[in-house]
Amino acid sequence: MNVKSRFTKNNTLAMKGIAISFLLFYHCFSKKSRMGGMYVDFAPLSREAAMMISRCMVQCVGLFAFLSVYGLTRSVKKKYQSYEFSGREGTMFVLERYLHLVLFFTIPFFFCMGVTFLTDTSSYAKGLVSTLVSIVMDFFCVGHLFGTQVLISTWWYLSLEVLLIVFLPFVLRFYRKYSWLIVLMFLLPGSFLIEKHVHLTKYLFVMPLAVCFADQDVLERIRDFVIVRNKWMNKILKFAIETIVMCALFMFWYSKWGRNHFEFVLNGLIPVAVICWSYEFLINLPVIREILQFMGKHSANVFYIHSFIRAKWIGNFVYSFGHAFLIWFVLMASSIVISIFLEGIKKAVRFERLSGKITDRILGWADKMLWCVSRNDV
Repeated sequence: MNVKSRFTKNNTLAMKGIAISFLLFYHCFSKKSRMGGMYVDFAPLSREAAMMISRCMVQCVGLFAFLSVYGLTRSVKKKYQSYEFSGREGTMFVLERYLHLVLFFTIPFFFCMGVTFLTDTSSYAKGLVSTLVSIVMDFFCVGHLFGTQVLISTWWYLSLEVLLIVFLPFVLRFYRKYSWLIVLMFLLPGSFLIEKHVHLTKYLFVMPLAVCFADQDVLERIRDFVIVRNKWMNKILKFAIETIVMCALFMFWYSKWGRNHFEFVLNGLIPVAVICWSYEFLINLPVIREILQFMGKHSANVFYIHSFIRAKWIGNFVYSFGHAFLIWFVLMASSIVISIFLEGIKKAVRFERLSGKITDRILGWADKMLWCVSRNDV
């Protein structure tokens, strides 16, 4: 397949732009309690329809998880073409990706921590020891994983990101031997063994799908698939089919029966359907492409920050704009402004260079330790 036709980094940024837009809509309008008693106009949609759509946008979690695993798989494949790596190399990969996650969370973390304590809007429990432990666990992105208090509930996703990074070498080794069988390996046990409605496990089905899609260029194959020879008729048919499938999956997930019995599989299939549809029909459109890529570029910082703006710092101001689109726009714009400010701080202190040195030091030390352990085992 032509490299130029692949799902690129810019495509990933655009999809992250969609995912972060979903996240803000979900957090702003999925429940009446999230609106703080403020009046919100959803015209031209009814209030009930708009809130239903907003609840469905929780699938942003699956979108972020899929894109993360997809990108990591591509990175591993560049270095290890057939996914042949030793335990030592796998460990170093996990450590490198984990350090990248923590280090690039550092500046947003301290910014949010500082503003929260200055405005006295901290949600940590009283008590010095418990607060310090919670801060440390939050900083290392494992607060939700170990059940300590998190400064803002949105940060639970960082623990899922850690799980995805740690599990990936095992998933890739299994995939190397059994290929698509890995999908069944996750699907069958996940559907009845994994506890329902648990954040850290209910989105894991995206992992084998993302690995298979990244390795076998499935997104590109679906995009290039031809139903009929006529170009425009083919596009119309594919648009109709993919739209119907995507909407059907959302409706099935929204039903109580569907979530009770098939939540695990739907949390994997829906993100895939959204990405396939968006890749072919949305994210390459002029203007929309640039807007989505810009939002995607700042999506990580917006993710870290927006819940503080909405729920702790200036929530009344955000909801005072009345209309749902304006509320979403003000929240997105204010989050991006802060993101630009934080990126400016990173450039001023040469953060990428500093984080690179820290990463190299830690990886060098870890590599020596692993070498010594493996030598002693021999």
